[in-house]
Order: sequence, then structure tokens, then C-alpha cells
Amino acid sequence: MARIKIFGEPKEMKIEGDSIGEAILKQLGMSSSSTIILRNGKPIPEDAPISEDDEITVIRSFSGG
Repeated sequence: MARIKIFGEPKEMKIEGDSIGEAILKQLGMSSSSTIILRNGKPIPEDAPISEDDEITVIRSFSGG
């Protein structure tokens, strides 16, 4: 199981083999246009591979002016 934090809330999620960030967002019902994925504390693109050993954090992105 991968350790995932979604907007600061810890959650465990089963990842089948290697997955990609986009698939995880889809499982969570989230859009890549409004979120940032961190793998082990570093931002990654949505097509980056994620494994069960990774610690994933999903944060909401904001913009404004």
C-alpha cells in the first residue's frame, strides 16, 4: 500500500504494481489541472511512475492575482 496524504489527510491506497500520478488522481476523483503531486516530497508530472514504496502528497493548486 502506498502512503498518500490528500490535502494533509493521511490515507492508504493500494497501487497495482507501478502506476502513474494521473491514474491515482483518477482513482481519487481529482483533476490534474487543480492539483500538484509530490513523490517523496518533490513535485512530479502526472505521467511519472509511482510505486508502493513512494510517499505521495496531493495538494490543491491555487492561482490568483
